[in-house]
Amino acid sequence: MPSQPDKRRLWATPCKVGPRAAHDSGLRRSSAIDLVVIHTAEGADLVGPDNTAEGVARYFARLDVKASTQLAVDRDSCVRMLPDLVIPWGAKGANSDGLHMEICGRAGWSEDIWLSKEVKPMLARAAAKTAKWCWQYDIPRRWLSVADLRSNGRGITTHVDVNAAFQGGTHWDPGPNFPRTYFIGKVHYWYEQIRLECEV
Repeated sequence: MPSQPDKRRLWATPCKVGPRAAHDSGLRRSSAIDLVVIHTAEGADLVGPDNTAEGVARYFARLDVKASTQLAVDRDSCVRMLPDLVIPWGAKGANSDGLHMEICGRAGWSEDIWLSKEVKPMLARAAAKTAKWCWQYDIPRRWLSVADLRSNGRGITTHVDVNAAFQGGTHWDPGPNFPRTYFIGKVHYWYEQIRLECEV
């Protein structure tokens, strides 16, 4: 069975260090980071132990795969593929200023699947890591519109909206049924846990 999220300090649970992604665009300063960009890995395992994030890391480590992100998150683990201060190949127009996360779900999922008891632990882990990034890099905890992205807004966005803003490609993840309201609520929850602990 997958491990249950630590309801006190899930944001602080270390990610596994997976194989490093094969491609990136070098270093950046922390002050350059304005965005968290949510992707779906288009791979998922909803039964038993979940090794999907580890598989994503192995995939991005291949030289023939011209893409990369910082983290992959599945139901029971988080795997790091690039440091935060390395520019990934995640989505054209949001690489130099974006932190990118692969949630191990599918863009075609219904909202019922996204909010199922099998998937909620994955959303909790992804929201906790997003909240930690928001805390570390002073990123506003708000969804950005396409117009916000075009005007250099700071906040949380998706691969599909980055593509719409910057004509970067045809990816449509995390899909129209991704539960944005639920997810941003969890980001706010975890951010408050971080604030309460770190401001003591």
